[in-house]
Amino acid sequence: MRLASLAFAFGVAVLVASSGGCGGDSGAAPTCTGTGCSCADSSCTCAAGTDCKAECGDEACSLDCTDAAKCNGNTNGALALVCEDTSECKGNGGDGSAITCEASANCDLKAGANSMATCTDMAVCKINLGNGSMVACEGEAHCDIKCGQGCEVTCAATATCAVTCGLVDGVPGTTCSDGRVVCGASC
Repeated sequence: MRLASLAFAFGVAVLVASSGGCGGDSGAAPTCTGTGCSCADSSCTCAAGTDCKAECGDEACSLDCTDAAKCNGNTNGALALVCEDTSECKGNGGDGSAITCEASANCDLKAGANSMATCTDMAVCKINLGNGSMVACEGEAHCDIKCGQGCEVTCAATATCAVTCGLVDGVPGTTCSDGRVVCGASC
């Protein structure tokens, strides 16, 4: 009886482990690997882990990096990435991604068109977004931003911002009277 219970528990563990991932159920199976990484459907968490990676293929997914985690999220779909505490986050997302980097986190992120990024508190952010995106650099954050056409960047007076428009040619943006920087558009 004890052996049968162990075999059943092992079978359930294998089934649960093989069905986990961080994307939808279409296309290639997504994976989340590394210490402190766990996924439930399309939502992954990296907590105090090193080398935590979420690979979501073409599917939209979310990744929360907490408690001094070191993590990396990649998808061709929309990536919702939250980087907290003193976490180190890298990510590549498709169009419509949403990125938040807060506290004393260090973020190096790239996403497609119509994405949103917020860098706040004392975070250090290197952000590269596609056309029509919006970026907010708040608190005492340090932001190095590259943005495509129609991008809009708002930097708090207490934040440090460097904004380059045009993902290829490095054209400077237009600074508006309200402090926003817009790329390839009028204020």
